[in-house]
Amino acid sequence: MPSHTAALRRDLADPSDNDNIRARRNALIAHWAAERLSLSGWEIEAYADMLHAVDHEEPGDADVLRQLKQDFAERGVAIDDRELESALRLSHKQALRETWCTD
Repeated sequence: MPSHTAALRRDLADPSDNDNIRARRNALIAHWAAERLSLSGWEIEAYADMLHAVDHEEPGDADVLRQLKQDFAERGVAIDDRELESALRLSHKQALRETWCTD
């Protein structure tokens, strides 16, 4: 393995990098959801902060997906599980691009 590849893998293993990627992903999915939930202004940023906090409740994405489903249900907005999962995956890929990481 080339040394720059090994260094990149070490860098990506840094927990702060992973947290930055997940924070960006959460902001992206929050903005996506906010549009569908009719949130605006300060509500969007508060929603992104809340989703990021929820993301630390348990490992993986189940906590974020559960919160999103709950929020859509509370607002009476129909959403398919596959659509939510796809939006989260796309948000993660966008976050990786924006943070110069690879998926």
